[in-house]
Amino acid sequence: MGLNDQYLPVWLQQAGYQTYYAGKLFNAHTVDNYDDPYPAAWTGSDFLLDPYTYSYLNSTWQRNHDPPVSHEGAYTTHVLSTKAKGFLKDAVESDEPFFLAIAPVAPHSNIDVHGGNLLNPRASFTVTPPISAERHKHLFTNVKIPRTEHFNPEEPSGANWIHRLPRQLDAQVDYNDEFYRSRLRALQSVDELVGDVFTLLDQYGILDDTYVIYTSDNGYHIGQHRLPPGKECGYEEHVNIPLIIRGPGLPKGVITNQVTSHTDLVPTIFQLIGTNFTNDFDGVAIQLSGEKSDEERHEHVNLEYWGFALAEGKYGYGLAEGNDNGKPIYPDPCYSE
Repeated sequence: MGLNDQYLPVWLQQAGYQTYYAGKLFNAHTVDNYDDPYPAAWTGSDFLLDPYTYSYLNSTWQRNHDPPVSHEGAYTTHVLSTKAKGFLKDAVESDEPFFLAIAPVAPHSNIDVHGGNLLNPRASFTVTPPISAERHKHLFTNVKIPRTEHFNPEEPSGANWIHRLPRQLDAQVDYNDEFYRSRLRALQSVDELVGDVFTLLDQYGILDDTYVIYTSDNGYHIGQHRLPPGKECGYEEHVNIPLIIRGPGLPKGVITNQVTSHTDLVPTIFQLIGTNFTNDFDGVAIQLSGEKSDEERHEHVNLEYWGFALAEGKYGYGLAEGNDNGKPIYPDPCYSE
């Protein structure tokens, strides 16, 4: 049995739920392979497709079993907002329990791929700071990256090749600050989308009966450990990400120190909806009662990364040395193909 038969929407539909998804599903989901096969078990879906997934002003989307549609010139988070709110309306009108996933790409860097696929090391692509909506471009003019202990330290931090990185010059730090501001600006449309969803849930009269999970797929570094913008390393900046859950029966304002990972989300969702569909999970349900939850969990998770990684921004690439295909400066383990 393939993975397309063994993942969350399949199980939720078997539990009686309508399932909807809008946004990025996974990398290498492309305009060429989107139907080979179609992702299973979605009542309604509208997926971003490579090689346009991370192009803020030139995204391509594929709805249900329809052919891909280009939204060149439209701001990708606005496109997503319209699609997500449409699915929410459909779900409410179905008068059935539902699951809706909304997956924006912001504040990911803007990536324009020039032929081929982003995951193909031979593909040529341009990586630039994330792009915000026009109405947000004036915001955060004086904000800087928090100068934490590991931000561009005077003494090297980290291990192995990271320990050998030179300290960033003022011009690099200034560039990174603006990169950080670009990420904050790009997030404003996401914040508005979240607000719109809550407003609609309230207007539909189902806010108090709905669980909302807010999280991210990865953390990020900008200047920490002397690194250029990027991810895929195992430091605190990369692995300690937001996970906020609200809904009926959950205590308010509780912060937990449980060690969790995204493999825990599916069993947690089943715990919330009162379904014990299968015990064959890699993860364990997160304790949400707020009572002794920290002591009842395991104390560690395994972190691995497979694939190639990218140093982002103009100081993360060897373009000045004639490297024009997006290859990173750092060929060492954290940034290797």
